[in-house]
Amino acid sequence: MKLSDTISRSSGQRHITPIMMIVIMATLLILASCGYQNKAGGQSSTMVQVDNQGGSNTVAGALNSLSMIDEKVGWAQSMSISAKDGSISYAILRTTDGGVHWKVMLKCAPSQGLGRGFISPCYNEFHSATIATVMEPDYDNAKQQSYLRIFHTGDGGQTWESGVIIARNLETPPTFVDGLHGWILATDGFPGVDPGSAYIGQHIALYRTNDGGKTWQRIASGLATSQLSVTSDDAYGIAPLSASARMQFVTASTGWLAGTSYRKDNSQFSWLYVTHDGGSTWQQVSISISPQAAVLWSPRFFNAQDGLLPVLTSGPAPQYARGTMIYVTHDGGQTWTSTTVPFDVTNGEFLDMNHAWTGGATVDDKTFYTTSDGWRHWTKGYMNVAFKRIYGFSFVSPLVGWALGDNRVHFLPELGGGIRKGDIIAVLKTTDGGQTWQEIAHSIV
Repeated sequence: MKLSDTISRSSGQRHITPIMMIVIMATLLILASCGYQNKAGGQSSTMVQVDNQGGSNTVAGALNSLSMIDEKVGWAQSMSISAKDGSISYAILRTTDGGVHWKVMLKCAPSQGLGRGFISPCYNEFHSATIATVMEPDYDNAKQQSYLRIFHTGDGGQTWESGVIIARNLETPPTFVDGLHGWILATDGFPGVDPGSAYIGQHIALYRTNDGGKTWQRIASGLATSQLSVTSDDAYGIAPLSASARMQFVTASTGWLAGTSYRKDNSQFSWLYVTHDGGSTWQQVSISISPQAAVLWSPRFFNAQDGLLPVLTSGPAPQYARGTMIYVTHDGGQTWTSTTVPFDVTNGEFLDMNHAWTGGATVDDKTFYTTSDGWRHWTKGYMNVAFKRIYGFSFVSPLVGWALGDNRVHFLPELGGGIRKGDIIAVLKTTDGGQTWQEIAHSIV
């Protein structure tokens, strides 16, 4: 079954949305050594080169995410707040010695507002040791136009291709399967049909690149129809091209869109679609997901055949206890079986089709859970760590993993969440599956 008649294929382009969280502000910069100009919309392409500065054990700014690829190579992101004007920028970092030293590979400074003084964050996907993508939401005040600048590297961050799409980002990050082929789900065609939402345009659109991000084509689009009678920025569009969709591609031709949509009576339903032509057409997958479940994370495939879809479930009132239904396929998504987990592991570290690791329910919860038999049985452990909060987990094997730790206790509804000069965020490493953690590096705001 192809998409409904409201979904058309087109090469035009317009606007996208950010709906997720709150953070950031600034004017775009790209590395001091290269300094591109032209922050206007349109299909432009710019090459960004990294300078030759060395790595450091002390990172400037506040580290907020880690993505280790193997025991040596990994990526991270830090956030800095300007003491001069309060603007926020991000640094994309890379390590080649297991997280001990980090080198800045790219600077990202978004300028797209989210309302009430907040600026959209940068979004990234770290596909491998050499392939990474960074999406910077921006706004052209002169043209009153939103656009996305996408940076993509295929050489470990030594050089970055930079392209532009006239759109606003949605909740799912960009995804690449190699150095050339990538996709972005966005919203375009502003102003939108709903005056209550400044973030959603007239369409939800899928963009694709075949040249490493130099140029982007709009290959599929659908009307950004509101699913509810009230404004809710994640309730626009018709499945699978909806504002709440999560995306993963496995090859240049095969990809997945999953999400949760709403009916006019406020009831919800979840769905899964697949493409085999690079995203131009989509077919719905036969999978039975509970009406009380919500798809919050992308499907995860380890190869063309083996993949999983973790779905959040909710128990009865008044506790609404969280659980997980993990759907598994071994035949490329033709059939799916499910396993119930009595707690939330939807954002866990799924290492392969048998092993997974997940932290506690909150950042100050020191418990963790592991499984080695394909989600059927879980073992509870306790983290021996000196920091009040531990988060940002990234595991590369059942025993070896990294995390971020800090002692913050105050959080404010402001840019940066109340981060203050002098705050320290530690890079922690475990080699015993999360029982003990050692500090190997840190960042200072």
